[in-house]
Amino acid sequence: MALNFTQLKPAGFWMRFLAWVIDGIIMLVLTWIIAVLIGDEAYFEAMQVTMAEQLMTTSETVANIFYNIIFIIGFTASQLKGSPGKLICRIQVVNPDMSKISIWKSIGRFFAYILSAIPFLIGFMIAGWNKEKKALHDMICNTRVVYRDKRRG
Repeated sequence: MALNFTQLKPAGFWMRFLAWVIDGIIMLVLTWIIAVLIGDEAYFEAMQVTMAEQLMTTSETVANIFYNIIFIIGFTASQLKGSPGKLICRIQVVNPDMSKISIWKSIGRFFAYILSAIPFLIGFMIAGWNKEKKALHDMICNTRVVYRDKRRG
């Protein structure tokens, strides 16, 4: 018998935040690898100045585009149902019927993150304040973030 959304525990704000942190670490590693591969000296020079003085380098731009398209949008719309950080945290993004979301919904969800971030990241924090643990972008796109293997209880 297949599980449905109401049987799985929704992932709250802190677990989703942890997945985001893990994704950030993966992005830093990816950025470093791309910088090495393309010989981006500006990236390594920027590492020697303070964060406030850094400008976005070519490798950071390439890594950000790659990461956003492949990791966030692509992974979320795939059979994996989530970014690498979500996979590590054992959470997944699904439709209310537990099916994987489409690529178009994943793109929409990605752009809805902007609304979740304005103002002061309140749209993300909403996930910690409601029973179903839905952030603003989940409400807009009718998605759920649930644990892969934890039942409600």
